[in-house]
Amino acid sequence: MVTKIGLDLGYANITVSDASLEVGREPSIAIIDKNTRRIISVGRDALSAENAAEGILVRPFKNGILYSAEFTKEIIREALKVINTSENIRAVVGVPDEFNSKQESELASMVWEEGVNECFFVKRAVAGLIGAGYAPTISAVSVNVGAAKTEIAIIYQGTIIYSATADVGGEDFDEAVQRYILEQGELNISLIDSKAIKEGIGAVWDGRCADPITITGTLALTGNKIKMSVSSEDILGVFEKPLFELLDAVANGVKRIPIDYVEEIFANGIVLTGGGAKLFGLDKMMSKVLGVSVTMANNPEDCVARGLSLVNTFLPIKMRNNGKNITTQLSKYYKSNNKK
Repeated sequence: MVTKIGLDLGYANITVSDASLEVGREPSIAIIDKNTRRIISVGRDALSAENAAEGILVRPFKNGILYSAEFTKEIIREALKVINTSENIRAVVGVPDEFNSKQESELASMVWEEGVNECFFVKRAVAGLIGAGYAPTISAVSVNVGAAKTEIAIIYQGTIIYSATADVGGEDFDEAVQRYILEQGELNISLIDSKAIKEGIGAVWDGRCADPITITGTLALTGNKIKMSVSSEDILGVFEKPLFELLDAVANGVKRIPIDYVEEIFANGIVLTGGGAKLFGLDKMMSKVLGVSVTMANNPEDCVARGLSLVNTFLPIKMRNNGKNITTQLSKYYKSNNKK
């Protein structure tokens, strides 16, 4: 027997999903000793120890590149603890658009070392679309807004005709809040607090009704800690720069659609996935600016992992390309499975 899982190795979290689409999440961070460079803690333990004086925070998947094989394996090992099985494990792993075959080979070796018997790679933007409930044979624009980057794929009848990665993600919106509060109130706040502000009261479209949020920060001049109340009105326009970068990247993708494919692709429009897509009004703003219908997926932060799990359910029992990227073959596997 085989346990089939989806494994999304994200900048902020590693997300694991099994065939039942149950999701487990582990922060993809490690704390290392300043002097020895040895790992002190990983995942949730590292998150709680983020500000430990003796440690340095590292992210193995920063900018889509493996920072360290050692740290990567440690975090993968921690994430796979949610898979309690004595069976063989087959994983479909999400990778960024810019990952090359050498990086995939390195990552495959790490995943195998941590107990996975077979692994196959799928681009995150495609997996996100499948996890949002669409078949791999669809025509649509997939936009997966991650923590650090946004992955875009233009798909026509299951074939990727354009894909790209933009250097803008959810944490750019968090940092915009952080900078704004420092500039306006000379108050330093953590990215955790700025993210809470973004998620609690942030918006890029009218209509959000939310109570003000009270945060604690450090005055830049004196170092004294004070509490501050922040309302939606206080941060109007704060997201302008990252929002422009995101919309511009998607617009560049939409411009690449051949005229003969436009009608069919626009029938499904843009599908938004990824945790960074949850910013209030992003779907409405994107639709207004680009003139294309935009659908926000349910639980967008889980779509890639769920999509990877779903891919695993329609792959053949016997696969020959262990450790390879199978994104371009998904439509074939899906059609073959649905003939049965």
